[in-house]
Amino acid sequence: MKSSRLNNYTIYYNHSEEYHLLKREIFTQDLYHFETVQPAPFIIDAGAHIGLSTLYFKMLYPSSRIIAIEPHPENFKILEKNIFENQIEGVTLVQAALSDRSGINKLFFDKTIEKWYSTSGFHQGSWVGSQKSTSVDVQTHTLSEFVTQPIDFLKMDIEGFEQKVLISSAGSLPLIKKMAIEFHSHKSQSLKKLIEILENTHKVELFKGTSQIQLSKAKGLILVIAAKK
Repeated sequence: MKSSRLNNYTIYYNHSEEYHLLKREIFTQDLYHFETVQPAPFIIDAGAHIGLSTLYFKMLYPSSRIIAIEPHPENFKILEKNIFENQIEGVTLVQAALSDRSGINKLFFDKTIEKWYSTSGFHQGSWVGSQKSTSVDVQTHTLSEFVTQPIDFLKMDIEGFEQKVLISSAGSLPLIKKMAIEFHSHKSQSLKKLIEILENTHKVELFKGTSQIQLSKAKGLILVIAAKK
């Protein structure tokens, strides 16, 4: 396992290229930045990976309360270490995946020597369909199980299962003030449909990287920002 200093944190990781990519997106590009007047916002970090986004939220709002959800066993161990070694309080770690139902499901992940585990998800071959993958059984929960009170911010990066999760928990969405959802283009879901679900209660904007775009130009991986109306 490797480690690196990042701001006031010591970050532990196994995959250097993956770490530096995510560090750039989260800490340099501020992909998940949000503003709130709440001194201790309640945040759900779904697809927490090794904890970079969780630590970013703690940097923004030290008193925040966070539920960090990550299904992959190896990612979860490093997530635990990054939270423990940096003495972070107010974070509840959940080893599970968001889904459209509670139970057990197969999580597919990279089986090559690269071990690119940030692409782990319920689609064999990852959301791009070309990754060599193997699988492990993981616990699943619906989003609504965690939205039992108002949520200030939801970050969701769950590799192509976004639409099913939102549809299954549509009744809980009004409790979420703002969302940052990584939409992964896959034959099982539609960005237009996902926007329609969100627009019942939220104003929606689309981004490719840090640039705002229109739906007609949206291809591949898209960041969906939804703010409650």
